[in-house]
Amino acid sequence: MIINNVRLVLEDEVINGSIEIRDGAIRAYAETRSHLPEAMDGEGGWLLPGLIELHTDNLDKFFTPRPKVDWPAHSAMSSHDALMVASGITTVLDAVAIGDVRDGGDRLENLEKMINAVEETQKRGLNRAEHRLHLRCELPHHTTLPLFEKLVDREPVSLVSLMDHSPGQRQFASLEKYREYYQGKYSLNDVEMARYEEEQLALAAQWSQPNRVSIAAMCRDRNIALASHDDATHNHVRESHQLGSVIAEFPTTFGGGRSLPRAWQ
Repeated sequence: MIINNVRLVLEDEVINGSIEIRDGAIRAYAETRSHLPEAMDGEGGWLLPGLIELHTDNLDKFFTPRPKVDWPAHSAMSSHDALMVASGITTVLDAVAIGDVRDGGDRLENLEKMINAVEETQKRGLNRAEHRLHLRCELPHHTTLPLFEKLVDREPVSLVSLMDHSPGQRQFASLEKYREYYQGKYSLNDVEMARYEEEQLALAAQWSQPNRVSIAAMCRDRNIALASHDDATHNHVRESHQLGSVIAEFPTTFGGGRSLPRAWQ
């Protein structure tokens, strides 16, 4: 297939020209038009390589479209895949959370089903986009490392991020914002919220750092890309770099963002 009259988005420039696609891959492009009769007219449209989605929770919505509704796995996967391709995304890292902040969440219940769906549909060639896995590891939880050890060698795993949503940390440096968020999310009264906060602080003190070090080491051993999450300070950024992170996912302050070029040189 040859397409004329398109704006080709290259690595560092945009050119007007034509492109040749053969066997599903880009074979050549030029700043001139093709004179072959079968060439299509792109009508001056923009033509980009397929986008790469590093972090999407979109699959969750199709597995549980309504509270307490359990949708068939392959139907959910097919709908999710169609939406990704319609958005111009051709490589998808489906994010699944392990070590849920609160036991009993739909994500934890759907974990194995979602991973199996990604793995099986990819192996069988049913997806239009290429689907990989992004393991989002909630560090302050006793189930995180055992689950990670069980899943890390699954073939689609391509990215791991280290998260800590405990009180006073990173995204929730403000305890007021932390309480506002989780009281609203879980419908907790003040007494229940105080108990929940105390439990999360205890979990963080026991598990966050050991899990961080162990998971990072396993990723380095397997050459799996590691991402930090919600870096807020220079110390966060420096620690992430020392652990081997290659992606800073969602720095939450200007200070954290500005520290990245210096700390990661």
